[in-house]
Amino acid sequence: MLKYLFMKYRLLIFIVLGISLFQSCQPYKAIQIETIIPAKIDFPGNFNKIVFINLASDINHDEKTDTLLYKIITEEMSLGFMDAIQLSVGVDSTNFLYVKGFPEKEKLYKLDTISWLYLEKISGNTNADIFIVLDSLNLSMTSDIYIEYSYVPAEYYKYRELAVNVYWSVFDLVEKRRLDQYYYNDTLLWDVRAYSKVEAEKKMPSIERSIRETSYFAAADYAKRIFPGWQSEYRYYFHLGNKDFEVAAQYAENNEWEKASDIWISYADNIDKEIASRASFNMALASEITGKLDLAIKWAVKSNSIKNKPRTRYYISLLKSRQEDLNKLQKQIY
Repeated sequence: MLKYLFMKYRLLIFIVLGISLFQSCQPYKAIQIETIIPAKIDFPGNFNKIVFINLASDINHDEKTDTLLYKIITEEMSLGFMDAIQLSVGVDSTNFLYVKGFPEKEKLYKLDTISWLYLEKISGNTNADIFIVLDSLNLSMTSDIYIEYSYVPAEYYKYRELAVNVYWSVFDLVEKRRLDQYYYNDTLLWDVRAYSKVEAEKKMPSIERSIRETSYFAAADYAKRIFPGWQSEYRYYFHLGNKDFEVAAQYAENNEWEKASDIWISYADNIDKEIASRASFNMALASEITGKLDLAIKWAVKSNSIKNKPRTRYYISLLKSRQEDLNKLQKQIY
């Protein structure tokens, strides 16, 4: 089904929401669309299973395995990856697994080389061939509580900051190569206000909850880098020019792009250069929306040749960038 969908729309899928951002006095309107963006890594489209491996078992850096903390972090990161995969494109969440034991970092990295045999052993009979590896993890927490006398009555303010630093890797077992090596860092903040210290302490989430949330988002954020996904963007079209443009705009708002195009194309060679330029620009958008990216570029170039405008030049560069993304997506999604 996914393959058919991409063949039909040439890997460019839009959900047109038709949100007008400007008042009617503006000659153009904006619509919000969802476009597919490729992964930032060379993610293969023909994989079997994905396995998450957490190699950071010594969370407190005391040369001991922190069993409970390790379990919490691993489970939350797995959930983060699972939820991100469900929002991605071309990746089935049923193909995601994670290692529940305590894999040994020394067995994966031997003398600065990667032990593919160790990954094969972990894969076992699952046929897993893509491995997301957490190489190292560092958590740093700061917190405090104090009285703010600037408020009447005075309030207690309590906060907690949890900084996370993660080194990620992605391996392709079939090709025997590392697909990505990435350093991730972020800081999450929780804060509460109350009229008593006891109340402030009660309102503040537990440290375990903060660790869970930090772990979850560290994985979910990284997943956006390594999997193809969706991105919200805005496009513009001219709804003013003459009465026919207003009619075409109604068709566009109703997602009836073919009817709107029938009107715009009739003005693409109009003697009025502004009208012709706007009509050609709108035809570029209609072509993009319907998955005809090459044609969209031609219409945008024509619009700019009729009347040179910064907005049109930007749109041409955007369309060409989308074309490059499509070439990448063809390798990442089947």
